[in-house]
Amino acid sequence: MEEHEKIKKIVSIHARFNKFDMSKKFGCLYIVSTPIGNLDDITLRAIETLHKVDICACEDTRKSKILFNKYSIKTKLTSYHKFSEKSKSLDLIQKLKDGLNIALISDAGTPLVSDPGKYLVSEAIANDICISPIPGATSVIAALCVSGFDIEKFSFYGFFPRKSKEQKKIIEKLVNADNVSVFFESGKRLEKLLDCFSNSLCIDRKIFIAREMTKIHETFYRGTIDEVQRNILKSSHGLKGEFVVVLNSSVEVTEDQLSDEEVRVMKILTENLDPKLAIKIGSKLLNKSRNQIYKSSLEN
Repeated sequence: MEEHEKIKKIVSIHARFNKFDMSKKFGCLYIVSTPIGNLDDITLRAIETLHKVDICACEDTRKSKILFNKYSIKTKLTSYHKFSEKSKSLDLIQKLKDGLNIALISDAGTPLVSDPGKYLVSEAIANDICISPIPGATSVIAALCVSGFDIEKFSFYGFFPRKSKEQKKIIEKLVNADNVSVFFESGKRLEKLLDCFSNSLCIDRKIFIAREMTKIHETFYRGTIDEVQRNILKSSHGLKGEFVVVLNSSVEVTEDQLSDEEVRVMKILTENLDPKLAIKIGSKLLNKSRNQIYKSSLEN
């Protein structure tokens, strides 16, 4: 309780020097980052903003109330999710035009990162409405920082697609990617994602997976794709929770090209088996990386 009073006092002092600009014709839309797990991971400015706005749009009012109760925030909550995004955005834009200040938050982390909000921001821009980001926690950057990979360049893909055609397009990009790639995934679908990586990418490709970051059961997995897959499946937590998957850049292949005999073997395998299975078997049979087998199959 003493801690909460201290926070409220700091926010109160901070607010005196950061009052909303009431001279503007319209209200302002605040894109507010919230904790990705641990509720202490929130900025004073975010707390202040959530206290001061007229309305807060959120994905799930039940989850947001947990955060609001911790910091004694009394601001009205209104649901804003992917199923109501378009219609609710029009309603919120009108409220902004009427002079109300509105905050947008997601269930966790920074809004619009694989979460609804794009339509609302686009409409606000089109209507010349003030938009202000309130930065804070984001699981993408948090995972990259502890991955141990070179993160000077990275690609964020959000959740791995469900359709095989879309999966194939991404895999084709990942095969020779010269930068780190980041994905979100749920426990229910993580095994399928790792199977896809294992069957399509180089056997030595490094991967880092963060589970339940900043929460009590935070767990990190590091190693090759196959190593990490085995470790996750045999762990006590298994596939429960939320995951951020960080795939390292492609491994340079230094082995010689396949010999004519090896090419002949691969031709027999691909003619009689599913391509993914043929590559997997060929890799083990010929003691070559899957990446090299894959490249050779494209060339021949």
